Amino acid sequence: YELDVAGTTRTHVLKITGGADLSENFDIAHSNTAVKPGMVVSIDANTPGGLVISSTAYDRRVAGIISGAGGVSPGMVMSQEGTIADGAYPVALTGRVYCWVDTSHGAITPGDMLTTSAVNPGHATKVLDHGKAAGAIIGKAMSGLEDGSGLVLVLVNLQ
Repeated sequence: YELDVAGTTRTHVLKITGGADLSENFDIAHSNTAVKPGMVVSIDANTPGGLVISSTAYDRRVAGIISGAGGVSPGMVMSQEGTIADGAYPVALTGRVYCWVDTSHGAITPGDMLTTSAVNPGHATKVLDHGKAAGAIIGKAMSGLEDGSGLVLVLVNLQ
């Protein structure tokens, strides 16, 4: 099936079967860290509408997770071509995505709240200090990781 509408579409039910998150396209400033799906990104204070790879603990500028890791694609991608509301990378703002995490604050278990890591750029880690985490939570772990660094399924829920 193919549908290309240059106008308004109205429907009672829309069933999306190609992915599991709602993303927006963003430009991400390149640094020494290669940009890849599953990385946590934060608002770029120097570029309106732009993002950077997260690299500080409990970053209140956290914005989302780059969609597409672990074989799970975005379900819906929003953008407006030719404006600041467009970019090269789909960033999950809600839904289920795989995210790079590290266990620097302990093993990740399902239900753990996750925040940005200072140990590995673009990674999330377990929240230990809930006072510092206000505004810096990226979501909730839906799978676990015992040790090291790897992909964990996350329910994106910015808080």
